[in-house]
Amino acid sequence: MKTYSRTITEAPERLVENGNYNLGCFNTPVKQANLLDFPSPYKLPLPRSIKALQLREWQAFQLMGKDHFVMVAIYNAKKISLVQFIVYDIKNNHKIKYEKKVASWDLTVPDTLYNSVASYTSKNFSLEAKHDIATNKLELTAWIKGFQNLPDVNAHFTGLHDVTTYTPIVVCNPFSSGRVMYSHKCLMPMSGDLSIGDKYLKFEESNSQLIIDDHKGYYPYPTVYDWVTGMGRDKENRMVGFNLTDNQVIEQEKYNENCLWFGGELHPLPPIKVKRPGGVKGKWQISDEYDMVNLEFNPVIHTSVNINLLVLKSQYEGPYGFFNGYLKKTTGEKVLIENMFGMGEDFYLRA
Repeated sequence: MKTYSRTITEAPERLVENGNYNLGCFNTPVKQANLLDFPSPYKLPLPRSIKALQLREWQAFQLMGKDHFVMVAIYNAKKISLVQFIVYDIKNNHKIKYEKKVASWDLTVPDTLYNSVASYTSKNFSLEAKHDIATNKLELTAWIKGFQNLPDVNAHFTGLHDVTTYTPIVVCNPFSSGRVMYSHKCLMPMSGDLSIGDKYLKFEESNSQLIIDDHKGYYPYPTVYDWVTGMGRDKENRMVGFNLTDNQVIEQEKYNENCLWFGGELHPLPPIKVKRPGGVKGKWQISDEYDMVNLEFNPVIHTSVNINLLVLKSQYEGPYGFFNGYLKKTTGEKVLIENMFGMGEDFYLRA
């Protein structure tokens, strides 16, 4: 069996310097994800305002407690923008979804994780993520009241965003010579409180974890990708998680965001493929050409979005479920994945 390696370096301070992208895969944060400073993502130089309309950007968070999974998103694709707060009761297979389509100018998604805030606020729906990597700070709050006859929400979560202890995967990967995607993903311990209606949930740092995805990109038209992620604890209570994507990035042997997190360590993984012989509601098979990724995903609950408005078309499947199989560290050591909870996405967007 052939072996795989990918160069991982410390990140530059800025993604665009002297009119050029700093492409690569990194294990430290970028101080400024300044993609708007690239002069010509679409061949000809464009005004900053036009580039901003084409730049998709979001912050998303997956939070896992002992028995509950929470998904939070502040998503600004300019033509489609939304905020999302989802609570899933794993034991009882019950999901409550709060989602609101919003104007892009009502969202704030900063270009740094140093002393910044991502947010959306209205009279009945508020999400806020405060960051400062310099002090290991990540605070996530949600307040939702009187929304679509759903139970009111009041939540506050704190993540230990200590990148010296919990190594992130940070990428600036190319779709073409002019267009790239940036992502900062990190698995970390978290704690928090969630009130939903008359139910109160406590998230303890000893058994709870969070994955952040700070993300920007000049994505292809149309955009197509497969993505799976999962997280949990092993028998020694060490955090284990993974991020696996098959997207339209070129030179994926060199540029991808696939990784295993184990006890705070980062282990890069090869390009992957997702097969669904039984369709999106059947079992998914995730594998690579190096025998470092061998997973089966069994969906248990589904989210589907289908929009067809001529110039805009979206087909989205985002199930939650359980992973089994194995991943391998860069040392070759096998890490068993046994009934680990996570989610997948089968994504198509023409916008």
